[in-house]
This record gives sequence, C-alpha cells and structure tokens, in this order.
Amino acid sequence: MVKRILVPAIIAVIFAACGNTGDKENSTTESKIEKAEITFVNLIEDPDNFIGKEITLEGKVVHVCKHSGKKMHIVGEDPDIRLFISAGEEVPKFPMELLGSEIYVTGIFQKIETGADMEKEHKGDEEGEACETEEAIAKQPVLADMVLNYRDHKVK
Repeated sequence: MVKRILVPAIIAVIFAACGNTGDKENSTTESKIEKAEITFVNLIEDPDNFIGKEITLEGKVVHVCKHSGKKMHIVGEDPDIRLFISAGEEVPKFPMELLGSEIYVTGIFQKIETGADMEKEHKGDEEGEACETEEAIAKQPVLADMVLNYRDHKVK
C-alpha cells in the first residue's frame, strides 16, 4: 500500500521540479528584454562602440516589409533616424501587426561594409525597386550603413 502511494508521489515531485525550472528560465529570458540596454541617443552618438555586440534597443516600428517580411525599421526619439532590422532565414517573418508598435528588439549590431552588401541588405521588392523607407535610411546622416541582425523582440 505504501509503495502505491510513495512511487506516484515521488514521480509527481520530480515532474513538478522540472516544470518549475522551465518557468524560471522563461522569466529570466523575459526580464532580459524588459528594459533596453541602450537608447537611440547612445547608438547615434557612438555607433562604432556597439558594432559586433548584441544589443537591446527600444523603438517604434515604422516599416515592416510587405514582400519578404524579413525587414523592419524602427525609430527612436528622432523619427527621421531609422534603424534597419534584418531577420535571417531561420527567423519567421515579422508580423505586419508590429507596424506602429513600441518594441524592444535584440540582435547583433553590425556595419554594412560595402556598397554590394548595402544593396543586398536593403534590396527592395522583386522588381528591384527600393521602398521609400529604405531610401530615407540611405539619406540619413547616421545609421545609414548599420543593421541590427534580429534575434528577438517583445512588444512594449
């Protein structure tokens, strides 16, 4: 009789302990993206300081690519300075519902070195036309040759 009660009780405790560990990991991941590590002001003042680093940045989504769904642009305090966010092949498309949302986005901040790289990263639709948002990025004084290679995001 004791074995019939003791064995299921031990199994239940083991499952409960496993479940609690997973919850702690999830809450830790969420807390990492709760607060922006840097601001747009920091990024604009010294973008070279962040190249190659994983950063979390708060911003407003002003563009989600309708064609590939793999490109997004965000702005900070200055709506005229945009940052290009690029999703890799393994990342699902950005949902169009993000447009207009305040988000925290995490990724590796990189400089696009050559004109060919810039063209590849900022490529327009299938006919080769660049969208107006990408043209605005090309004309801005800072962050025009920068990209944040997307890892994660959270809507604010």
